[in-house]
Amino acid sequence: MFWSKKGDRKVIAPQANPSIPAVAGDAALDATGAIVRILGKHAFDLDHLSARTISEQCEQWARHILIAAPYPGAEPSDIEHSSEAARNWQGLRDFITQLRRREHAFVTSNFKDMRQVLGDFIDTLGKVIVENEDDQAKIADRLNYLRNVIESNASLDSIKREAMQVVGAIGRIVEVRQQTQRSLLDNLTNRLKSMREELSAARQEMELDSLTRLYNRSAFDQQLQRTFDLHRLSGQPASLLIADLDHFKNINDSFGHPVGDIILRKFADCCVQTFPRRSDFVARYGGEEFAIILQETALESAKLLAERLLQAVRALRIAHDGQSLGITASIGIAELNAKDDPPGWLRRADQLLYRAKDGGRDRVSV
Repeated sequence: MFWSKKGDRKVIAPQANPSIPAVAGDAALDATGAIVRILGKHAFDLDHLSARTISEQCEQWARHILIAAPYPGAEPSDIEHSSEAARNWQGLRDFITQLRRREHAFVTSNFKDMRQVLGDFIDTLGKVIVENEDDQAKIADRLNYLRNVIESNASLDSIKREAMQVVGAIGRIVEVRQQTQRSLLDNLTNRLKSMREELSAARQEMELDSLTRLYNRSAFDQQLQRTFDLHRLSGQPASLLIADLDHFKNINDSFGHPVGDIILRKFADCCVQTFPRRSDFVARYGGEEFAIILQETALESAKLLAERLLQAVRALRIAHDGQSLGITASIGIAELNAKDDPPGWLRRADQLLYRAKDGGRDRVSV
């Protein structure tokens, strides 16, 4: 729910001045050109498209926006009939859209390949038993070399090639041994954990929600499956929280979407401050719904943290047009159990969220 000191839910924002000074238009062009150049500066090689080519195209687009220079691929007739003030905004939008799609496809494909290679590596190593020092030394050398390749910031292709060589070497031992050596599995688990932390930095920007800077829905789905797999392996508890802002549609209808965006960012800050552990995973699930995955956290501890979050939300105040707006939230919590699969776990948490809303909102349901 929300309220205001004036006690009036209907607030009409003053009409914006339709006349925009020329200096504002110049500033917009400068900012747009600077953003395009930043994209070019931080470009990276894609399939069949080099970082240098992307950077050059971004520079051409930036000059087109700033000084009406020809844009990439412009026909001579386009240049002859264009004016100094003409800008191909649709072309720029199409270029940026296609670039981001290609980057997303490239990163997704490479990380999928890496996960597949590492998955094969785990499956093979889980079947190995080393019965003599010579075999143990060979495997240790391969693993040490793989670690050095990873730590040297080598390309994904180099890491995949070396990982496949390790899989091949261990596979030859599997044919003879047929048993598992637990100590090697423990060593591998530690190395894989380190790799995931290093790779997550490169993947993070592709998985962030643009408004709240929390993880997005796609990243949440992956983390949900990953947490489920780790739970099956380790048996450690895990809890899932689904939080929803109460009466958020009324906020947007009464005060406008910009105010709603401010409230979403403020709520996101509360979530990050309430769940600060590196293993805590906070995501914007969609609209005004947020999801938090807590590893190594049982239901009672998760409930205490959820109550702390509600207290922080109740204390929030958003200033708008001389008013002080407040919000509340409802939370459903489900602890992962042996009968769950990822969709079922999510479904239980969502059902508990609706139970909290049916029970009067501004509360936790477990």
